[in-house]
Amino acid sequence: MMIGEPAPSQYDWRFNLFGFPIRVTWLFWVINAALGYNLAMGLNQAYRMTEQGSPGVFSFLLLWVLCAFVSVLIHELGHSLAFRFFGIESQIVLYHMGGVAIPTAGFIFRRSGVRRRLSHWDQMIISAAGPLLQFASAILMAIVATAMGVRVPVVSDWLSWLQDIGIAIPWLGTGEATTNPWTLATFQFYILISIWWPLFNLLPVYPLDGGHIVQHAAAMIRRTDGTNEAYGIGAVTGFLVAYWFFQSGSVFNAMLFLSLAMSNVQAMQRLGGPPRW
Repeated sequence: MMIGEPAPSQYDWRFNLFGFPIRVTWLFWVINAALGYNLAMGLNQAYRMTEQGSPGVFSFLLLWVLCAFVSVLIHELGHSLAFRFFGIESQIVLYHMGGVAIPTAGFIFRRSGVRRRLSHWDQMIISAAGPLLQFASAILMAIVATAMGVRVPVVSDWLSWLQDIGIAIPWLGTGEATTNPWTLATFQFYILISIWWPLFNLLPVYPLDGGHIVQHAAAMIRRTDGTNEAYGIGAVTGFLVAYWFFQSGSVFNAMLFLSLAMSNVQAMQRLGGPPRW
């Protein structure tokens, strides 16, 4: 997710990975803990009914937050590695329930002795790199679970959906339900986060990655900067997704997309109204 950089805080955690400076704000831990609380409670209740018992809500919640941290970090590393491919260094900030990869070398760069600006195609590749690397990590975890003989519910659900639309992967997702709560929670939480979050991030709602892709696609087609078109599509999509979440009973996600839709509407108003198609 490529938005603005949040203000630094004395409570931020800073470290370097692969040469990228990384800052994790305290809100990242708090909000992700809130997002995973119901899932941790549900898994805790399920394991309390078994012979080995449950390690407790706090243990499941801690594992959820760690899975979210790794998954979101991989997402932002995807953006940063794409920036680096085009000759641009960047820094990563994780905050709220997502993050941002911020270029630090500008958008004019030198590669193979040629100085040029990033093209719209380059920008679309950078925007797509984060979700794609996150998806790839989910597939890798599903393969590891299969190799260990562990059946993960979220993998089984997705494989059933793929089979319904005519795509069968018979070797993936096989195995038995594990009695080890740590093993199941690790696979379940990580794969769940690494499938659903990039999917929603690819929706054409600015400033999500999908919104950036729409902006640069519109810029190529209409010979504009593409922002007004991205805001228009983002507003409509945001309201539709918010309505779907309300109907599904997910109030938090509904409010999130409603706020994104309203921010797109306000951005259009600042630019003088919706795009003229």
